[in-house]
Amino acid sequence: MTDTPLFADPLFGLRFWRVIKDEQGEWLSAPHQKTRWPPGGQWLRAKCSTGHGAPAAGCDCGVHAWHPCRRSARDALAVRGAVAGIVEAQGAIEIHENGFRAAKARPYALVATPGCNTALVHRLAERYGTPVIEIAGPGALATWCREHSLGMGEDVVADLLGIGDPAERRRARFHNHVRDAARITAALSVATGLVMLGLHVA
Repeated sequence: MTDTPLFADPLFGLRFWRVIKDEQGEWLSAPHQKTRWPPGGQWLRAKCSTGHGAPAAGCDCGVHAWHPCRRSARDALAVRGAVAGIVEAQGAIEIHENGFRAAKARPYALVATPGCNTALVHRLAERYGTPVIEIAGPGALATWCREHSLGMGEDVVADLLGIGDPAERRRARFHNHVRDAARITAALSVATGLVMLGLHVA
């Protein structure tokens, strides 16, 4: 496949939000554009500053989310002070290897983990009309999504994008990391040897 596929059915993904507060209360907000998400089950409709419809090929516009897996769950939960959750996306959805960009989305569930501000998560969940998933960490979040058939699996994404077997791609990435680490270690050894030789000569 040479073109990025568009997916027309509802799709679920992971993401996180910043929380902003004003005289009307607490809001979920996009972390970079600072877009305030509408509460009460309403849809956030993506807009692009260039004027074209979102999402558009070759642009970064659209509502972003990750495909549910342990790695993306870890990323969604890793940002201090943010609120992680699951989004439901509809309309035109552009699929990528790690996630998607959608025309519109709304919070489907918010996530509470040990040590987070649970009271804040429950207040936001009430405002946005979503349940709260209380889980121990990334693995539990990925498992919860899989048990509830939310999101696309790696095999489905690979088939859609025509990018080959996910396990083979992971092995290739691992071998590349090992090779790069070996190169760095060798370079450091050579540099250390040159420094020691210089000290000996001096």
